Parts: sequence; structure tokens; C-alpha cells
Amino acid sequence: MNTEVNNILHLLVRDEETWLSMAEEISSNSKIPAKDLLHDFYIALHSKIDSKKVKISHILYNDSLNKAFIYKMMRNIFLDDLRKDKDILIDKDLKNIIEADNTKYVDIEKVVDDIVNEFYWFDRKLFNLYRKKFHSIRKLSAATNISHVVVWRTINNCIKEIKKKIND
Repeated sequence: MNTEVNNILHLLVRDEETWLSMAEEISSNSKIPAKDLLHDFYIALHSKIDSKKVKISHILYNDSLNKAFIYKMMRNIFLDDLRKDKDILIDKDLKNIIEADNTKYVDIEKVVDDIVNEFYWFDRKLFNLYRKKFHSIRKLSAATNISHVVVWRTINNCIKEIKKKIND
């Protein structure tokens, strides 16, 4: 390593409290500890300098550290960590949902089905297509060649009727 890189690393370590408070601000509402984020930042910065992906001029601005660049890089590292953890969290959430007791949901689904079966045939068909297949008024309108206004009014009236009967 040359002296400029050593100088940058020395400046970073000297202002560690500043970077730690910045890391705490970035990771305040997450499970990622600020110290881990700061250490990941140091490692990433060092490797990017070595691979020449980051220029010294990006880090130093008028012989002082560029706080905006450091904040942006630290925030990107944080977001990357969140994206990696998100896949794990989604798997855990799906497992919890599968293992959970879904009887209340099934009971409400049965009540809604009973109410929908009382609808006029057109309303019943359109609402079931919306609820079980399309989930989008525009997509349902395009697939059935029915005006989106008619589809919207029908779905809206069906939802109001279901809410009214459930509340009674």
C-alpha cells in the first residue's frame, strides 16, 4: 500500500466516532449492529481501493474525508446486507405461516364464499375471477373484454355487499 492509502485509513480510524454515529443512524431500525456495518465498510473500502474501483479523489475532498461518499458507500453496504437477509426472513416467514393455525382465515374464506354464491351469476363470476386469478381490475378487464368501469363497479359493489353482510 502506498502512503495515500495509509493516510486515508489513518484519517478514517482517527474519526471512528463520527463513522460509528453515521452507521448507527443508518442502521437504527434494523438488526444489523452499527459496529458490524462500520467494519464491513472498512473492509469494502480497502478492497475497492486495492482493486482500483474507488479512486483516492473520491474519498478525499480538499484534504479531508468526503463524508457524502462515505455515507453513500456505508448506506449501500447496509442495503446489500438487508437484501441478503430479506431472502432468509421470507423463508422463515413462509415457514411460520405454513405452521400457523389458519382456521380463522379459512372460516372467513368460507363465509365470503357463501356470500359470493348468493350473488347474481355475472357478479359471482367476475368477482371470483378477480379474487382468485387476476387481483387486478385492469388485467381482468383486458382478459374479458369488459370495460374496466363495469368491472370496477361490479367488484366495488361486491366488496361493499360482503362487508355489509359480514358486519351484520
